[in-house]
Amino acid sequence: MRSLSVLALAATLMTAPAALAQDSVAVDLSYIGARLATELGIAPTDLPARVTVSRAIAADVCGIEDSRLGTGCRAIVTSPALLLAVELIVGDGNSARSFAPGQQDGPARDFAPGQQDGPARNSAPGQLKKN
Repeated sequence: MRSLSVLALAATLMTAPAALAQDSVAVDLSYIGARLATELGIAPTDLPARVTVSRAIAADVCGIEDSRLGTGCRAIVTSPALLLAVELIVGDGNSARSFAPGQQDGPARDFAPGQQDGPARNSAPGQLKKN
């Protein structure tokens, strides 16, 4: 159910750029950058300094009433909508990682201790090597 609502939000963000541009707020991510990076599984240096989102999302993450928002604010909390907006900027927007947390980068052998490089017979005790 959650993934369906995230997909609906993504579709809304992508299909209404003109409406979003007219009613958007630049959100400063410096205060919550480390937490955002951890939740997204990226390095803090890969985060943008700001992200432009709808007024509703900005009001939610900045803790300010919509009527008091200007053209920018500083995020003090994260939200699923903010995570999605940042991921669309940072990644290709099509990452399965957001729906399957815990996935690793690189070969599986790096994350599975005891795996060997090369043929199995090189690491199997009692096996004879041909000369």
